[in-house]
Amino acid sequence: MRKTAPLFTDDLLNRAILVKHRLRRDEAYLLPNSPSVATKIIFPLDFDNLEMGGRSIFVNQKGFRQAICDLVGDRELELERDFLVLSLLNDLPSLDPFLVREQLRRHHHQPADCYFSISPSDSSRMQSFTSAEMAPLIRMAFQTTNGSGGMVGKLADALLSANADARLDPLRATLGLHGEQFTQGIFSWKGFIYYKWQFSEMIQSLIRVTQEIDQIRPSGRKDASTREEIRILKASIRNRIREAARNCSRVLAVYDDAFADLVHRGNTAAFRKFLLEAPVFFIDLGYSMGVISHISSFWSFRFKGGAANLPTSEEFLEILVEFETGLAPRQSHAQPW
Repeated sequence: MRKTAPLFTDDLLNRAILVKHRLRRDEAYLLPNSPSVATKIIFPLDFDNLEMGGRSIFVNQKGFRQAICDLVGDRELELERDFLVLSLLNDLPSLDPFLVREQLRRHHHQPADCYFSISPSDSSRMQSFTSAEMAPLIRMAFQTTNGSGGMVGKLADALLSANADARLDPLRATLGLHGEQFTQGIFSWKGFIYYKWQFSEMIQSLIRVTQEIDQIRPSGRKDASTREEIRILKASIRNRIREAARNCSRVLAVYDDAFADLVHRGNTAAFRKFLLEAPVFFIDLGYSMGVISHISSFWSFRFKGGAANLPTSEEFLEILVEFETGLAPRQSHAQPW
């Protein structure tokens, strides 16, 4: 399937590794407007031994197109579609599977499903969360009560698998979805479970980060102007993190309400409609999740040494500016459901 519906038309580009990368200060000059997070394309020297290293290129860096052509062949016109896909991926704050799939789908590009598989480690950690989330509906669909724990676990595992299989037939009937509609509906459902699980894991970390941003006192001397700028940025970032978290909660609440309507009132038509229309929410939800996830993970990495790893005033100011830029409001794609 990867060969019949590849992500990129160029074989070397299709085998490259794409990551979201926080730009270091010595890399900022490579990209216009110096974004805090860039999309890096890594071309391994040996695809069977990644420890050999490779060459990396940032999307939209100076001389970006020529750098790609130098690696894959000087045929820029043939690569136009691949450049478009790279641009679409570069516009995203993260490369999580649901966000990428919806971004590409909105622009009429549908590569094989294998590109959107959840990693084994994430799938394993999601298993118990999904079992608890799905239990009420699975019991309703299969008309089971006591002793259904094993079945719930197996069906949760089926829901998280790459393809919806026969084990989900009772859910297929419950939701009144068939063929491609069922596949798309399961994908949307999986997407909201994924984001809800991710948000539940992240919320405590966010609380800790906002507290530590308030409490941290950078090392070295700083003038009154710098102290005031840091104070203003701290307040702004704290408010914007809370707003991003509230936005995630609002979108997830739409899912929770639709799911509760199905489980408690048997409203299959409304939940069916929600699942089919749900992917439009992935862009806004994924954007908010990507930004706050980046802040949380970077903060944990940078300040894991505690007081012994305090930044200078200059570095702290730079970090705060980058955080505020990433948290800047954006136009929403989602419409009230």
